[in-house]
Parts: sequence; C-alpha cells; structure tokens
Amino acid sequence: MKQTLWVIVIIGILAIPATCSSTPGDAALRGGHAEAAANLYAKGADLGDPEAALKLGLLISDGTIADSKYGTALKWYSRACDLGSLPGCHNVGVAYQEAKHGVSKDGQKAYEYYLKSAQRGYMQSQYNIASLYSDKEIKPVNDVEGYKWLLLSQQSAQRCKDKPLCAWILRDPPNHGAKLKSRMSESEIKEAEELARLWTETK
Repeated sequence: MKQTLWVIVIIGILAIPATCSSTPGDAALRGGHAEAAANLYAKGADLGDPEAALKLGLLISDGTIADSKYGTALKWYSRACDLGSLPGCHNVGVAYQEAKHGVSKDGQKAYEYYLKSAQRGYMQSQYNIASLYSDKEIKPVNDVEGYKWLLLSQQSAQRCKDKPLCAWILRDPPNHGAKLKSRMSESEIKEAEELARLWTETK
C-alpha cells in the first residue's frame, strides 16, 4: 500500500507547477506568503476556479496551512472535483483508499471518484482503479476490468516514460498487473486487452 501512496504523493507535488502562472495566489506562494496565497485560492474557488480549490487543498494537505481556518483538504479537493478538476477527483479517491483527511477507508467511494478522472484519461486514477481491483477492495471482484485499467494506465505512461512517475507505473512495483493476471484465464486476459483497445479508440 505504501508504494501506491508514493504515486499519490508525487501526483500532489506535480499538481501545482502544472499551472503555476494561471491562478491568483501563485505569486504570493512563490514569495513565501502562504496565508495570502490561501486567501486568494479560497476566493478563486468560490468564484468557480477548480485549480484554486485544488491548490488550497494541497496547501492544507502538506501542512503549509492549518485546516482550522479553511476546513479540510478533502473539502477543497471535493470542491475542485465538482468544478471539473481531474487531480481533485483523484485526490478525493486517495483519501478514501488510504483513509486520509478524516474519512474512513472505503474502496467503493475511492473507485467512484477515481472513475470520474480515469474515464477522462487521468493516468494516475486509471492505475489506482487497477490497484483497487488487484487488492479486492471493491465488489464485485472483476479482474478483467481491473486489468483493463492497468493496461490503460500503462498506455498513458508510455507517452511520458522518461518521467519518474510514468516509469514507476510502467514498472508497477506493487505488481498489480501480475496479481490480476494470476487470477485470470487466457481468454479473460484477451478480453481485458480488447476492452482497453476499444476504450482507447473511443477517446
């Protein structure tokens, strides 16, 4: 589980630089004024900016800003998700998969949030859905579906294989792919491969 969490932590680190020039509050954060940045992110989120909501969640999650004033990181990740942020939906899924930010472990809820971003091509959520199926954290157990999402995440990772996160997903250190395949017949493996191919063709 710690290896899956490692991927999740890296995702959080990558989320801020991706749009560092576009969200009010970023300049304040770069200047070392975290409280001012948080105020601006909160205002931006209230105006419907998903990146602002996500960034405030990240500041709370990493301890830069206390949640006593702004609420939990989960609150802001959920807001970001509702506003269309794929990392926001992913991070809510992480909270439920890992029992973080004040919620209990719930594989089904984690799956529901991962699916929101996985269906839109978010590699990390695709991989984490595969991990849920691999570890039998959701019911009914469906190894074909789990392997399909593992394949899709690795297809995405091939496009950025020189980057550490993508290389990690391709290596699959927790061996989710191997665990899924060990429980599948040859026909089920082919079915999963075909489902992944068809999914890719429709996107």
